Amino acid sequence: MAGVLIAAIRDLDPPAGGAEMSLATLLKGACQPGPLEEADILYIPSHSSPSFDPALLEQAWRGEVFQSNARGTVTDLTLNSGLEISAFNIPIEDMWSGLAWRSRGKSGQPNSKLQAKHLKRANKKFAKEIKKSIQIAKENAKQSGLPIIGVTQLHWSAGAAAVFKELNIPYLVFVRDELQFIQPDIYRSSIENAAAVCCAGSGLGAQVAEFFKVKAIRNVRLPVDFEGRFGTVDEIETIRAAGLANRAKNNDLENPRIAIVGVTPEKGFAFYQQLLPYLAEQWPEAMVDVYGGGAYAEELGKFANTTWHGHTSVSEVFSRCDIHLLTVASTGSWGRVINEAGLFGIPSVSISIGSQPEAVGNGGIIVDKTAGLDAWVDALRTTYSQREELGELARQHAGIVDHRRSIAAFRSVIKEFSEGL
Repeated sequence: MAGVLIAAIRDLDPPAGGAEMSLATLLKGACQPGPLEEADILYIPSHSSPSFDPALLEQAWRGEVFQSNARGTVTDLTLNSGLEISAFNIPIEDMWSGLAWRSRGKSGQPNSKLQAKHLKRANKKFAKEIKKSIQIAKENAKQSGLPIIGVTQLHWSAGAAAVFKELNIPYLVFVRDELQFIQPDIYRSSIENAAAVCCAGSGLGAQVAEFFKVKAIRNVRLPVDFEGRFGTVDEIETIRAAGLANRAKNNDLENPRIAIVGVTPEKGFAFYQQLLPYLAEQWPEAMVDVYGGGAYAEELGKFANTTWHGHTSVSEVFSRCDIHLLTVASTGSWGRVINEAGLFGIPSVSISIGSQPEAVGNGGIIVDKTAGLDAWVDALRTTYSQREELGELARQHAGIVDHRRSIAAFRSVIKEFSEGL
């Protein structure tokens, strides 16, 4: 066994969202023997792993997880995964979090002062509850002669980091969204005392390094199990063909269709309110399909050129569109949906913030963050006219977030920071 991973987080499983599922995938992967990133093995999405020299296999780690039990018992995400999960009776929400959301402003973000009260209380309580258990885990690892590395992310990472620091356990902290930038006073210590801050993409890493005095930044991209989510290559092609056939049946193939998946204040709500009516004027043939639940996505359905579809499977979304559109307001966390679109041969148009240019690669067009609406319309038009060529490049680029590749990168990072312990 290589060592012990201690993950202290608000919730891993049941997951609250993609960030939790991503970390679960990385932890499960590290708890199995596998290669390092340096082995440079070519993984192709929805294809079996290629053969490689068994000498390249690193030993498995043991994973222990400490989290709240507020969301219920574990799911298939971690069941029988080898992860040892300890759940504590700590509520996730409280009076202050409720007030923060009810008092949110026009931006849609929770009231920052009330949110801070909630987060300070939650992190303090989490640290108090998990300290003894993590201390025991450290002592057990020491007796076994194994190195120990802490891992945390998101809302309760400040409490987890405080415990890791007090017990002299080196730790990694993942930055997944804008939370640390919104509440820097709460999370500054947790980020600046981490052995390394892990980000999906060097672009987001650069944003973090500009904002905080970090010791190290490491690039660990989001892990996507394409075959597990969408099936084999043949199945994906069948899904895409069925979507296009349905459009042909409805005489819709000649109408450019643009997909927006998931809308929040950070993911472009205010911007889309300007762009969509302007797009209707400049390119009236183009139709926009908005997917995802919530008031923000539903609100965008009010424009004449848009249709709100609510929660829809990703495979259905990308079986029947021509272009995928994604923007962010300030924090460039990796848009995983960009590469999911690429798997189906759908190019993306996105913005030059954080890791979005890395996610798109050559499979679409990046619009400068300072550009006006005309540049966005031009990018959408150009992408549509080159959708076959760009779609193929997007398909080839999708492998950048293949889960096997991301796990190998994570395995390299924990090996790096465990050496000498």
